[in-house]
Amino acid sequence: MAPATLPGMRGDSLPDRRKAAAPPPAFLAPHTRKTDKPGAPAQRECLGWYCRRAVRVAGQVLGAGALLAAGTVFAVSRQPLHFARPGELLSLPVAVVQPGTQEEEIRRVSRVLRLHTKDTLLADRIARAFVIEGGKKDIDPALLIGVLLTEDATLDVKARSSVGARGLMQIMPFHSGKYGCASPDLYNVEANICHGVAILAEYMGKTKTVEKALLRYNGCVRGTNTPNCQTYPNKVLRYSRTAASQMVTELNE
Repeated sequence: MAPATLPGMRGDSLPDRRKAAAPPPAFLAPHTRKTDKPGAPAQRECLGWYCRRAVRVAGQVLGAGALLAAGTVFAVSRQPLHFARPGELLSLPVAVVQPGTQEEEIRRVSRVLRLHTKDTLLADRIARAFVIEGGKKDIDPALLIGVLLTEDATLDVKARSSVGARGLMQIMPFHSGKYGCASPDLYNVEANICHGVAILAEYMGKTKTVEKALLRYNGCVRGTNTPNCQTYPNKVLRYSRTAASQMVTELNE
């Protein structure tokens, strides 16, 4: 009868302390490789930290840009319009809102007008006249766009109302030649805008609010000349806010 085998008597069953002390296999130590040089795992960990940091910073920058764009649109829709100079239109830094040059301002005004006409040359002429004449009178182009779209949404240079108002900004003939414009022709783009801006500036100088000036521009002093003319300022300012938002968005693109 063979003697009973006790634990530890056979060599193959003895615990191998060397195996127990061996390093864990590669799949348990992902930061250690057979080909690693001293310090390589630490270098990889350092590089990984920089990569994660770069991704986090990039996300913060993109998020800030998105918040700025959203804040701009929100400010346009909520902030009362003063229509003094373009940089004062929004409660944002002037550098964010105001273009660097007159040509940049003309370009962004033209881009807004091109949403309402396929005639790009006409849009450019109107934009240039708005920026130049508005600059002389300290009236923001966004307000002028609002008046234009309320008076003549199709941008018809030859438009004529039932009471005889003419051109883009619907100027009455008795105003022709009063304001030192280059031409008394109210069907001329530049002359019509020159008269319109001068008339609006005159009314803004005589009244305390933009709304009252717009009522006078529309001939709605007592509300009897045009049906529902009291709604005129709201229409103009609604168009103006939309235009201001589009102008700022175009500037930031």
